[in-house]
Amino acid sequence: MKPAEDSLKENRSDQLADSRLGILAGGIAHDLNTVITTIYGYSEIALESLSDSPEAAVSIRKIIDAADRARMLTGQLLDLSRHAASEKLPVRVAAVLAETIDFIRPSVPEGIRIMRRVTAPDAYLNAVPAQLFRIFLNLTMNAIQAMTDKGGTLTVTLGCRENKNEEQNDGQCMDLHIRFSDTGKGMDEALTGEIFKPYFSEGKQHGTGLGLSVVADAVRELGGKIAVNSARGAGTTFDLIIPGAFFGTLPEKD
Repeated sequence: MKPAEDSLKENRSDQLADSRLGILAGGIAHDLNTVITTIYGYSEIALESLSDSPEAAVSIRKIIDAADRARMLTGQLLDLSRHAASEKLPVRVAAVLAETIDFIRPSVPEGIRIMRRVTAPDAYLNAVPAQLFRIFLNLTMNAIQAMTDKGGTLTVTLGCRENKNEEQNDGQCMDLHIRFSDTGKGMDEALTGEIFKPYFSEGKQHGTGLGLSVVADAVRELGGKIAVNSARGAGTTFDLIIPGAFFGTLPEKD
């Protein structure tokens, strides 16, 4: 059985690697498209103003041709993002959380700490690894951006939700409770009512190409719920409740 276990571990590792690559490719493509659009705009303006200078106009058209080629390359990056790890499979949630934090930790500014508390290390969900990675990455990035000015601590917890009907489930955890709690600048009530809307931004994303509306959609696709509690100057807490957890069906990742 050892070769089969090793194969399962390698498959999960490959899925997580594909997830990171796909998300990075998508974010880079969106950022590059913004730059390319600017190049197109100013090139068109320059072309219109150079009607009396055919030689200069030829050079501007070469810039536009280069932008066309760059747009084709970003299209390929977006294709890579769309095709990265799209199949659901049993995923150990703690492993994806650890991968996400390890991935982002080198870029965390000084003065910001990330603490992880896991009381359900063997919990699995049937999910697309990229989906979980995207959720965790976005919530982590938003917390870091909220603490950039003064520093602070992000505490991420993963455990079972307290269930009043535990007797009916033989004490087995059915719902996962994942919490991202930061000590950043926080938000007022009006702002917390807007953050899950598409295209919302308070300057936190800084080019990640990801938004909290994407997080909310991904959580809903998993059959879960997300709630936010925040106050100005008192930090922000996101609580995710995701059903369908199960345990011990796959070997642990080394």
